[in-house]
Amino acid sequence: MKARHLAVALVSAGLIAACGRGTPILETRTFALRYLPEGQVHQLLGPYVDTERPDAKGSMTVGSGTVTVRETRDNLERIGRTLAQYDRPQPSVRLTFKIIRADGAARTDPSIADIEGALRALFRFRGYTLVAEGIMTGSQNSRSQQGLGGAGGPYGLTAIIEQVSGSGDSATVRLSVQLVSRAAGEFQTTVGVPVGRTAVLGNVGGSEGASALILAVRPELVAN
Repeated sequence: MKARHLAVALVSAGLIAACGRGTPILETRTFALRYLPEGQVHQLLGPYVDTERPDAKGSMTVGSGTVTVRETRDNLERIGRTLAQYDRPQPSVRLTFKIIRADGAARTDPSIADIEGALRALFRFRGYTLVAEGIMTGSQNSRSQQGLGGAGGPYGLTAIIEQVSGSGDSATVRLSVQLVSRAAGEFQTTVGVPVGRTAVLGNVGGSEGASALILAVRPELVAN
């Protein structure tokens, strides 16, 4: 009898363990989207949707202003919290660009006094002069283009605000920037810049001791 009871107990334990490893129960829920672009929705929510789970594949469909997800209840709750955190109005960003000519003429320009020290630390030109300045305003995932005049121009400037992370004075703006000059050539870079700080992005044309163009940018958050 003892052996029989032991066998029954082992079988029961096996059934319980099998149930614990059973197919997850999936639910379908539709969430409203207000501000997030479709590409970012997939990036944020994709980790919570298991599309390769055997016998219980998760799914996600992004529609016009909604995202419908089929997943476990726990993952649906995580998705809800993620959307509550990130589906918010995107801050506006004002970008102030400065195009600076660097050459062998020893001079100072008061309009770039705030970054002249950084320029002299990065480059070995004798003089720096502001030749053009442009201001663009956009938000995350926006693209702006502007033609600028000025000495040695015209200049073509393109900026894509790829990401705004953080908030307030601790925010950082990730930018993809292109400067085109008929005389000097083309310069392109992607960089993260803290708001309220002026960053020297790089130079195009010329060489040390000869004339070149240097591009700098200062991002600032603008109250909506």
